[in-house]
Amino acid sequence: MTRVPGTNQIGLAAFRVVRSVWFLLRRRFAVLVFVAALASAVAGEPATGRPPPAPAGFVWQPIPELTDDFDGPTLDATKWIPRQPYWNGREPSQFDPANVSVEDGLLRLRSTSKVATLEGIQNPDKDVWVQAACVSSRGPIASCGYYAARLKASKLSMTSSFWFQGKYSEIDVVEQLGASLKHPENNQQMLMNTHFFEGGWKNDRATSRHWQMPTGSADAFHVYGVWWKDERTMWFYHDGEKVAEVTTAGPFKELQYLFFDTEVFTWEGLPTLDSLRDPARNTMLVDWVRGWRLVKQTNARGS
Repeated sequence: MTRVPGTNQIGLAAFRVVRSVWFLLRRRFAVLVFVAALASAVAGEPATGRPPPAPAGFVWQPIPELTDDFDGPTLDATKWIPRQPYWNGREPSQFDPANVSVEDGLLRLRSTSKVATLEGIQNPDKDVWVQAACVSSRGPIASCGYYAARLKASKLSMTSSFWFQGKYSEIDVVEQLGASLKHPENNQQMLMNTHFFEGGWKNDRATSRHWQMPTGSADAFHVYGVWWKDERTMWFYHDGEKVAEVTTAGPFKELQYLFFDTEVFTWEGLPTLDSLRDPARNTMLVDWVRGWRLVKQTNARGS
C-alpha cells in the first residue's frame, strides 16, 4: 500500500523547496547587484565627460576632430599638431615639439630645461631657459558647443592648461597650477577665464573665475569642461558639475583653436631646475578630450 505523506511531511518538503529557491534567487540577485554596480562604476568614469542635457528639440553630436582618447602609439596628425601655430610660448618658456608624446593611453606634455644652472641667464624672467609643450587642433574649428578633457596637472610652478583662442577671443577652461611657489593656495583652485581683446591685447577685458576643488590639480585627474552656450555665455564644469557661469566682455562670434599647453607664469614663481628634471613632476597628462555641438533633433522619419 502506498503511503500518503502526512501534512507535516508535505509542509516540510514545501518549506525546503521554498528555502532552496530563496537561496538561489538571493545568490542571483547578489550577482546582478554586483554586475550593475560594476557597470555603473565603469560607465561613471566617462559619464563625467558627457555633456549636460541638451535643450528641448536638440541633441548633442560629437565633433570627431576635437575628440580623442590618445590610445594610439603617436599623436594623431589628422587632428593635432605638437606646437602652437602662431606663438612660441610665454617667456621664459618656449614650446618644444619634442616635449609632446603619446604613451600608455595618455597625451604627455613635458616641461624641461637644457641649462645646468641659472647663473648664465641674465634675466630669468625673460630670457628663455624652459622648454614647454603645446598641442593644438589643426585649425580653428571650435565654436558653440560643449568641450571636456580629463587631465592631471604637472607638479611644477607652471600652468597645465586647456583653452581655446581665436583672433580676438579666448576661453581658458583651466589654467591649472600644480605647485605654485608664490601662491600655493592656487594649487587646489580651478582657474577659469575668458578674454575679449578686439583691436589687440591692450584692449583685453577678462572675466576670471576661481572654484575650490576637492583635491589638488596635480594630485588626481579631474574632468574640466565648458559649455559655450552662445556668443556671450560660458558655463564651466568640474567632474560633470557646473561650478561657474560667465558673461563675456564681448561677442565671441569666431572659430577658435583648441589647445593644451604648459607655460611659466612668473607671478606664480619660476619652476626649479630640479623639478624640471624630475619625470614624476614635470609632465602634464591628458587622458582624453571630447567635443560636441548641438544639432536639431529629427524624428524617426528623419524630417
